[in-house]
Amino acid sequence: MREGLHAAFTAVDITPDQERASSNGKKKDRSYPVYDPLKARILLLQDGEQTAAIVAVDGFELGIGFDEKVAAALQARGMAPFPTLFCPSHIGSTPISNYGAYIMIFAQDLIIENYEDEISARIADGIQEALETLVPVRMASRGGHAPDVCYNRRFIKPDGTVHMVFNRQEAPPDPTWVEQGKDDEVSVLRFDSLDGEAIGAFINFGCHALCSTDKYGGISADYPRYVADVFGEVAGLPIVFAQGGLGDVVPIERDGLAARRVGRSVGAQALYVFEQIKPDTTPTMETHVREVEIPARRIPEEPEELRFNFTRMHDRYHRFLYEWYEQNPTIHYPIKVVTLGDTALIHMPGELFHDTALAIKETSPFRHTVVISRPTREVAYVPTPEAFDQGGMEPNLAAIAPSSEPLIRQAAIDLLAGLREAVAV
Repeated sequence: MREGLHAAFTAVDITPDQERASSNGKKKDRSYPVYDPLKARILLLQDGEQTAAIVAVDGFELGIGFDEKVAAALQARGMAPFPTLFCPSHIGSTPISNYGAYIMIFAQDLIIENYEDEISARIADGIQEALETLVPVRMASRGGHAPDVCYNRRFIKPDGTVHMVFNRQEAPPDPTWVEQGKDDEVSVLRFDSLDGEAIGAFINFGCHALCSTDKYGGISADYPRYVADVFGEVAGLPIVFAQGGLGDVVPIERDGLAARRVGRSVGAQALYVFEQIKPDTTPTMETHVREVEIPARRIPEEPEELRFNFTRMHDRYHRFLYEWYEQNPTIHYPIKVVTLGDTALIHMPGELFHDTALAIKETSPFRHTVVISRPTREVAYVPTPEAFDQGGMEPNLAAIAPSSEPLIRQAAIDLLAGLREAVAV
């Protein structure tokens, strides 16, 4: 048992093999190009009997049951279960393991059914390595802002309905249409050894990783890769990157050098904040998990063949939702919280809208609250009730019912308030 907060950073490669077994047992190359390697970056934290891992994954999502796969791999290595916050970067140019995902897939090779089995073992190896390299640390956190790198793709027309603007370089058809808001905060947690040497950082920013649309059909880590590169190449330090309220927010540039521009902009702002804060305390860590039951959105049955039609992603995803929730109309929604003194990390499934994230942060009694979205197919988008009324892509690709977001928001607010009150007592 280690008394006081300890931390360790590790990273493992999760780039899929470009060979696959064919029907005759021989191997042949997959057709996709690999533009840059995919990583799972891990921050392991331990304080006495409390252990938590934050695992940032260069991936679109992590499917149903992935947590259990990693937990089983850890138990096989002799480690007892502990809260793990998985943070996919929601990158469209990465593999998925199921046809029911809610994204257009441009290359069938990127659907690799055993991919999550493979990377769960690699992630368990990375967590084990981190557990063996923990060092006592001090920590500090602060937020900054990265303006002009993202925008809200939902524009509201005078009749109250939404018009989706998928490329900001193209002005909306009517200048009177109102763009929804955004949250451009960059949150930074800095970890130093007890002798004052920086060992790494946790970075949080909410924006879809859609810069590399010209690389769809191939493997790319999009802009989060460049956030990590800023710290790795300039400061020589590892980071873990997690998405914030990304559900309705997208990058202002796409294709070409867009990923580098957006990633370096966010990374440079994060590095600036990192250099301004000086860890001088060792906070106490606590971990908490609360499950909330929320209603799922019921989907009418559609022909089974649509699930495998790559040109109709909405129909394919609707088929998945019908099959998944027909017998179980309630979603068991886990909210995980890691508190580090007066800093709270709150981890929530689905693609939260920016205003949900802002409401949670603004009402939180903690000095610094970081909201983490975990993209996942069984929740998908988390639109507000107003967004359901307005229409648009996100409500059409949401697994939750229109009444669910207020339940999620209030549960998060109440959980943070209760945790802060318990600490005060």
